[in-house]
Amino acid sequence: MTSFDVICERIHAGHAPRWCARWERATACVACVVEMIDRPDVSAVRKRAALVCVTRAEAVRELLYCEETRGVNFTCSLLRMLSCCVELTLLDQAVEVLLQMTLDRPQFLHFILDNIHSQLSDGGRLNVFMFLGKLMDCHPALSQTLTSSHLCVLECVCAGLLVSDEEVKVAVCYVLFRIWSSASAVHKLPNTLRDKMCVLLLHTLSNTQTTALTINCLGVLKQMLQYSDVVCVLMSEGECDEEQLLDQQPLPLIIKKLLLSAQDSVQLVSIRCVCAVLIDSPARFSSSFIQADLPEFLFERVCSSSEMMMWWIFRCLLLMSEDPLFFSQCHSVYGIESLVRSLKETLGKANTEVQKQGLELLTAILDRQPAGVCLFPTGSEFSAVADVIIKGVASSCLQVSIHAMRAAAFLLRPHHQCRPVQWSEVRRVVQAVLCKCSDHPSERAEGFLLHTLACFDAACRLAEVYVCECSMNDSVCSASQQQDTLDTLCVYLLHCCDSTFIPTVTRVCERLSSPQLLRVFLSILCRQFSLCPDHMTSFSRKLVSSGFIRLTLENKAQLCSENRKASLNLICCEFLIKLCMCVFAHLHNVTTELQDHVECVLQECLSSLCCSVSDWCCVLLDSSESIRNTQYCIIYLLYASLLHGHRLLCDAAVFSSVLQFISVQDVSDVSVPSPVQCCVVYLLSVTHHSCPHVDTSAVKSISKALSCSPLLFSFSSVHPSILSFIFCYPELSERLGVRVLTGCLSAGSEAEDLLQLLRDRPAALLSMLVVLCEADAAVAHRAEVVLRCLVWSSDRSSSCDVSHQMKSALLNLLQKLTHTDFRVCVLLDVLSVLQSNTTAQSEMNHTDFKLLYHVCNLVVKVNSSDSELLLSVLNCLYCFLSVCPSHCTDRVVSLLLGNIRLMEVLENVFSHSSSSSSSLQCCSLLLLATLISLQHTLSAQVYRNITVDLHKIVRRLAFRKRHTDSLLLMCSMRLLQVWLDVDECSLVCVCQSAAPVRSVDGALYPLCYSGAQALMTALCGLMLQKQDVMMSSTVKCLTSLIGFLHRRDAVIAQHMVCQPWTRFLLFSLLSCGGIITLHPAVLTLITLLVCVGGGFSEWKTEVQSVCKEVETRGVTQIKDNSINTLRLLLTRCCALAPPDDLKTRMENLLESLQHQQQSCDSPPPQHMLCVDGVCVLLSDFTVNTQIV
Repeated sequence: MTSFDVICERIHAGHAPRWCARWERATACVACVVEMIDRPDVSAVRKRAALVCVTRAEAVRELLYCEETRGVNFTCSLLRMLSCCVELTLLDQAVEVLLQMTLDRPQFLHFILDNIHSQLSDGGRLNVFMFLGKLMDCHPALSQTLTSSHLCVLECVCAGLLVSDEEVKVAVCYVLFRIWSSASAVHKLPNTLRDKMCVLLLHTLSNTQTTALTINCLGVLKQMLQYSDVVCVLMSEGECDEEQLLDQQPLPLIIKKLLLSAQDSVQLVSIRCVCAVLIDSPARFSSSFIQADLPEFLFERVCSSSEMMMWWIFRCLLLMSEDPLFFSQCHSVYGIESLVRSLKETLGKANTEVQKQGLELLTAILDRQPAGVCLFPTGSEFSAVADVIIKGVASSCLQVSIHAMRAAAFLLRPHHQCRPVQWSEVRRVVQAVLCKCSDHPSERAEGFLLHTLACFDAACRLAEVYVCECSMNDSVCSASQQQDTLDTLCVYLLHCCDSTFIPTVTRVCERLSSPQLLRVFLSILCRQFSLCPDHMTSFSRKLVSSGFIRLTLENKAQLCSENRKASLNLICCEFLIKLCMCVFAHLHNVTTELQDHVECVLQECLSSLCCSVSDWCCVLLDSSESIRNTQYCIIYLLYASLLHGHRLLCDAAVFSSVLQFISVQDVSDVSVPSPVQCCVVYLLSVTHHSCPHVDTSAVKSISKALSCSPLLFSFSSVHPSILSFIFCYPELSERLGVRVLTGCLSAGSEAEDLLQLLRDRPAALLSMLVVLCEADAAVAHRAEVVLRCLVWSSDRSSSCDVSHQMKSALLNLLQKLTHTDFRVCVLLDVLSVLQSNTTAQSEMNHTDFKLLYHVCNLVVKVNSSDSELLLSVLNCLYCFLSVCPSHCTDRVVSLLLGNIRLMEVLENVFSHSSSSSSSLQCCSLLLLATLISLQHTLSAQVYRNITVDLHKIVRRLAFRKRHTDSLLLMCSMRLLQVWLDVDECSLVCVCQSAAPVRSVDGALYPLCYSGAQALMTALCGLMLQKQDVMMSSTVKCLTSLIGFLHRRDAVIAQHMVCQPWTRFLLFSLLSCGGIITLHPAVLTLITLLVCVGGGFSEWKTEVQSVCKEVETRGVTQIKDNSINTLRLLLTRCCALAPPDDLKTRMENLLESLQHQQQSCDSPPPQHMLCVDGVCVLLSDFTVNTQIV
């Protein structure tokens, strides 16, 4: 026999050959193998070799199975080895063969189980329990077989827990572990046996001495705790007779003892078992563990180096925190410091699951901690937990950030704040949340944004509590630093809301409608009204103008209709009420009646208003009485929104529906409350442009509504657009114009609004004139102020028809008033403006002449000391005279020259100039200059001339120009210019002067040589001021002076022109370059000097400077008012035989000027300005191109 043959020589001869089988190039006799196992004379080594053969050779096993008796005997032999074999390797091989046989022939299982039962009944050894465990590993379904048909085996197994050998108990626990790992097996387990197992396990666990047994017991316990009824038994809530026989401890005490061990593995499994109990029913069982002081131990172990241990500790404490006993026994207060310290370390690591679990525990403690027990009595403790939360929020893991935000929301509850409140830490938490939101825009999903808003809402709620506390008890906030910090936080929260959350949430709401998101967001907005009341005016206007009324209403209609989402509906109504009341409260001089009615209607109807904004038109057209308040609510919402530029509906829809609403109420004879009428008229006034045609019946309904609304006649409710609307329709302006303007002025309206109204609506100006004359003194005075501002603020252009209407009204009013009435001045000023805007081509009708006669008659009545009225009268006469049509000029001039009193008044002003106002002197000078010019032109008859001290005027220009305002200087030059042009032919003005002594003075009488020289010097000095109008006025007067001198004595004229100061004047002006060099006044002066100042050669240098400046700038850059004067200068110079090269340059420039537009060829317009209360004809101070 080779070494591979499995044959026993002593017994093999009696075996038939059929029991032999080939096995790896060797022969094995199955009969020998079976008999060898029981023979004591066969060594253990040979027995093991034989069993190896059976394990590896399938052919051997097939021969073994072919005869059932032999196979049963073989199995029995192997099972007996479990109890008597001491050779471990042989025992292991026998177990392996048994397991293989059960795999090949499962029917052997029942036989084996019966045999095991027999051995266990006789006091089984360790090997039997171990084999049973391995058998169950090999056959998972065996657990179910044992609980269904072999309960006797389980009884014997349970009895194994009562032996003293802990190794046996370890093996028994493993078998039980396999049983309890099968849910189907557990369900078939009888209750008595199940309870017995629980009791025996607790007994064993209470008295265990070895780690292996403890681990296996805990493993079984963990499996048992998966079943609720078993948990009750283990927690001693079930009834079991075994409890009376065995000495055992309650499970919480057992776990506590195990937790006190130094082995991390035992502690970890124990904690997991506690979690398994609490997961099943924390309300029933957590108190047992809390009373056993398990939280105290867990908090001490919360800083473990094992991340798995930390996770299960966090989990276990989280489950215990659901019991109020956890907090009443102050475990949260005891452990919060350890938890914060542990979280600080955990957040620095990479395990996000542990971080989330720890933050969830912190959130639960912050959420459930009773308000009467403070977790953070000092600022340092609060700062520590704030640091942890800020670190969690900044985590790169989104879920960790969300858990940290939830914890932050609970941390910001009022009862968690220490004294004093750490507002700086609160702000740091809010900043961290905002930073996370802004740094990760892709994470602004609904869920993330919802947690962010919840945290921000908690901060706003905290600030709101303390703001209310401070408002109720000022002593609480006696510390100014603390209050300043709270105020700063409130402003910061408002800024965050405005800059971050409003745009973010509105973008999200454009994509989807989230009830939770909208509810928290609107809650935040509502709190802002309490936090920063001083900023709510601008904030509410911004909200309204940004469409937040529409946003809230549309989401409310979509989500809250049919009594859904009651909480969202409530917060929507609260927000709209606060927003609208803030808008109404900050209207100018708003009445209490308006506020009360708005608030009452909104509170009553907003909750039921769940229709879309697009359906409001239909609601307004409904005539049912039941929805009348709802209609008022809609009108208030439309008004509040439109007041700040946001349109909930298109203007045409608002106008038509509101107009129909008013008409229906009028037909139904329903009395609409005054506040509603105010809003209705405002809506109509703002939107009426979309429907310009309004029938008569609608206008009558509007007029009736306006007449019945006293609120409309105070400026608090009359918006400028309403005023414009009233004066847009003649029916309304005739009936209500005077009344509404009187109300506005009585309420102290803004002048700018009324001025704009008077500029835009001529009918309003007519009504204002009536108010001026018919109202009481206080209102009339205010009307006077407004009209004066209108008269002197800007030019007013109006149509011819409107002008005639206003003149007729002015005539009627002037005829009713005496000259001593202060309102006459205002009416005359208005008339002056109207007349100044009349073109020279306009006809003067009867009304114009009646007004002129009336003003002339006023001159007779006016007292010379009444400078204000006198100025208005002279201004008015000057305007009539300056812009009257050419065919009427002679009649007007004759009328004025025939007014002896007018001549006396003018002479009196000139003779007492030191006591007359500058404006009166200016107006008198202009009027006299115009009369002189027109009388000379028309040869009108003069009934009384005026004596004027010409030298006094010259001295004013020469020596007092620094102490005289510019307008008076220019008016003085205007009078001198006209007088010099007329020369001795003037019949209106007689110059007061002494008889000439020298012949040269006689030639220049009445100016005389020294006067002419002084005037020339003064004019040159005024030219150097380089003011636009002043330069033009000076050049015009200088031109007239040189013409006068040239007519009287050409030699003297040339002598004065060629004086050094004249060349110095030109040098100074041309040295400025640019605009000054090419100014029409400078060009006109050079032209004048070239023509009368000694020829071209004397002024060649100056002409070259002008040509160079034109060539440098280019003719396209020259202003229109300079082109004519430049063309005239170049033409005159070319005619005076200049050098060829210079002539060529000038001719080229003239050719270039021909291509420019000739818009400046037309005479200057007859445009009048008002300067310091004096009407001035602009053409009197504009340079012309004619050289005398």
